[in-house]
Amino acid sequence: MNRTSIFLFFTLMVLSICLTQPAMARETERNADTQVSLKIQQAGHAPNGSLFNPTLQLEVKAPAPLPADEVVLMLRVYRQSGQAPLGKQDIYLTGSAEGINRALHTPSATWADQVTLSPLAGGTRHYYTFSLVTNRKEYFSNTMAGDIPTLPKAQPEGKGDIRTLPIVFHLFAHPGLPQIHFDAETACEWIATANAVLGNAAATPGLADTRVRLEAARQAPDGTKLAEAGIHRSGDAPIICFDGRADALNLEYPGLYWNPDAYLNVVIMPFALTANNIFGHYPQFPEGCQLSGCHTVNQPTLPHVIYINSLVEPIHGISFFLTGLGYYLGLTEEQSGGVYGLNPAKNTHLGCTPQQAERIDYALKHAWNTAGSTK
Repeated sequence: MNRTSIFLFFTLMVLSICLTQPAMARETERNADTQVSLKIQQAGHAPNGSLFNPTLQLEVKAPAPLPADEVVLMLRVYRQSGQAPLGKQDIYLTGSAEGINRALHTPSATWADQVTLSPLAGGTRHYYTFSLVTNRKEYFSNTMAGDIPTLPKAQPEGKGDIRTLPIVFHLFAHPGLPQIHFDAETACEWIATANAVLGNAAATPGLADTRVRLEAARQAPDGTKLAEAGIHRSGDAPIICFDGRADALNLEYPGLYWNPDAYLNVVIMPFALTANNIFGHYPQFPEGCQLSGCHTVNQPTLPHVIYINSLVEPIHGISFFLTGLGYYLGLTEEQSGGVYGLNPAKNTHLGCTPQQAERIDYALKHAWNTAGSTK
């Protein structure tokens, strides 16, 4: 074999190797050249009654459209509160993915929008980072701090004692499911948010202090101290299942909740066969007692418990909890002085009117299976 033949042989061999590289490797190399810039331009907190809605002005830019086969799956916001590690509480916005995906595949390759998150109580500094998750990688933005103003501690208005309801969040083991992250910090945040609303911490005109506060339960029914205040973790793996015929729920699973006369039970577990993310009902009352919109029965027919879908996106957690709490306390979602229960999606000023405070007082005194009931 002469020199020319040897040269041609090696040339063909190298060319053959290049052409038989795995397609994925070449796609990865091309993706490495794609530079996507993410930026939080502004982070603020808009007042909402006694709470504050985080509002983030976001921008995504790319020097060229994304490759046709790279698809945006979700926008993810990481929120660090106080000293917690960044990323401990992440918020998914899958609904934003479609618009971002279209924008980043156009010649301008730019997307910008303002995102509003679930309401939070005041007095805490939060750090926000957002990312764009595609089928190839996760792109990250800068981190920006935002301070929520500290409101004065709600001082009871008028006369009478404050009624404290011990609350416990029941969590169940489903390691194969993407359940909402919930720990002692989350419990404290949810409770603080509810108490700010119930106490009218911002002293919003037209709203009232309900003279009701939530407090993390410290002990189990047998007197055992809880490892995490307000949290009961179970190794069981029940699922609330709508049977597809009559919205029937499997609510009688052993150990699903504790004595409803002693605890405000919030059961956080997967829902099946339904698009709902919360199940709650108004309190039931014994004969001789009545509250408009609620039923009077000889014996309670449903446990007075708040159920929240553990598969819900974290961005909705506090909102669903407040909505369920409103149901539990007997607040129907009918307008009362411009306020619709405790549903953040329906209210521009979260709180309770004096009339609603009276309903809560009546419900806690007379309803079946209600924490702190004096009936």
